Parts: sequence; structure tokens; C-alpha cells
Amino acid sequence: MKKLAALVVVLLAWTVSASAKEYQSSFGFTLAAPDNWLVLTKQEIANNPELAGPPGVSAGRIDPQLKAVESGSNEFLYDRTTSDATFSDNINVRLGGKGEVPGTPEAVKAQCTAYGQALNRVAGRTLAIAKCEDRDMGASKAFYVEYEGRVAGTVAMQYQFVRRDGRLVFVTATCKTTSLDKFRPEFEAIVRSIRLN
Repeated sequence: MKKLAALVVVLLAWTVSASAKEYQSSFGFTLAAPDNWLVLTKQEIANNPELAGPPGVSAGRIDPQLKAVESGSNEFLYDRTTSDATFSDNINVRLGGKGEVPGTPEAVKAQCTAYGQALNRVAGRTLAIAKCEDRDMGASKAFYVEYEGRVAGTVAMQYQFVRRDGRLVFVTATCKTTSLDKFRPEFEAIVRSIRLN
């Protein structure tokens, strides 16, 4: 049974990457996203002005995010197959200031505590953290946290990694708990596809 599950995961990852298109982020890296994702980067909007037109039903309401993308402060990816009128399953990419990811178990524990406290302050309530750890991203390390989303019935997952110039990149995914099983492997494949320029 374990071998079958492992084979399914490998085939799923291969299928996602086989049908993925590469996108250039204005934050200094490329990433690959499956065809069922709507990718809103500053460059994509410049190349395809129709993306800034009225959003389709499957993408939900994305108008407010367009201003953030056009200004260069954020980039968004939307899963067109799981988004609906109630919530758009998405990935939000933003660039932070200079920083580093924790490099020791003690530093990870301290970062997890601080992250949980900051998250609860911003949300105005206690949000359950499911995972908080460091992860390998090929040649570099990343900080990962998964927690109860601020919107009821959602889950949020965030990777933080450092660009070559020392600035932090935050890649935060939020999806409905009902679409998590489909969403998570695609999110992980997108994160693993990131290549710093």
C-alpha cells in the first residue's frame, strides 16, 4: 500500500510539472504553474492585458489584487479548478525586507513562537498552527508554517526563503479545507519549481 501511495505521489508530481508553464516573477525568480492556474504577475498583465479585464466566474473576485500586482507589491496565482464564488484558492507572493530563515532547531522554535503570536494579534483570535519547521529547497533552506486560515474553513501555508540579495520572499497559499487534498500537491510543486535568477 505504501509503494502504491508513493507511486501516486510521483505520478501526480510528474503530471503537474509536465503540464506546467514557466512564469517570470518581478521578484527575481521563475516559477512553473499548471495550466489550470491563473497567474497574475506584473509581466503577465503587461503581456496579456485581457487578464486585467472582468474576472471569470471560476477565478472569483480578483479586482482588488490587480492594483497590488500592477504596483509591483504582490503577485497572485489562482487555482481555477477549485475556486468558486465563495472563495478563490490562491497563492500570494510578496517581497519583504532583509532577513534570514532560522538555521538551528532553537532558532526555528523561537521563530515559530513569534510567528504564532504575531498571527494571533493580526487575526484578533487564536489560529491553530498545524506545522512550523525548516525545509530544504534544493540549494537553500526555507521556513515553513501551516495554520488555520483567517477566513473560516480555510487553511494557509507559507514558505519563506531568502533571495541572493538577502531579501525575504513570502509565498503564502490559502485554500478551502475541502480542496486541500488537490491544492496542496500543486502548491508544493509550484514552490519546488522556483528558481532564483
